[in-house]
Amino acid sequence: MDKYKKFEEALKKTEILRPVRQTLFTFSPTDVDYYLATELIKDTLIEVREGKVIVEKPLVITPSALLSRQFEGFEEAQIDYLQMLFQKYGLRALEYTYKNETKTVNLISGHLNSIVDKINKGIDEKGKGRAAIIKGIPEMWAISLMKCVLEMIAKSFPGNITELEERGWFEK
Repeated sequence: MDKYKKFEEALKKTEILRPVRQTLFTFSPTDVDYYLATELIKDTLIEVREGKVIVEKPLVITPSALLSRQFEGFEEAQIDYLQMLFQKYGLRALEYTYKNETKTVNLISGHLNSIVDKINKGIDEKGKGRAAIIKGIPEMWAISLMKCVLEMIAKSFPGNITELEERGWFEK
């Protein structure tokens, strides 16, 4: 199977079984606990990867910074015009950076659903508002984890923008 098909399969088969219930912080890093389960042998052997993703506070990307990142190789005069275009339409962005810290990787005998139920109960008992359970596929766990992170970012983005605008750091 080629890389692209393997990547597409990982995205399609990834399921966020328990999404993060709280959004990412705007002005400080956010730690998100995760439990990523992959079936090594269907309904017999499950790999559970437990860890934490640290999402740094988002950086405001200005039109000029966007241009320097996305339009390398353009003539300087053209970049000036592109920058004017970006400013005219108020193009702005946030950059989120993240780091994964895997704590444990355990092999557990049993059915995926019962293992996920146990993990869910543990999260509820500990009151973790920023915890996710993800079902991925073996050898492509990183793609499954990043899909979850990108969904958290997409969910948090509007609120982060609002908070930045309220403080005048991300002008409309």
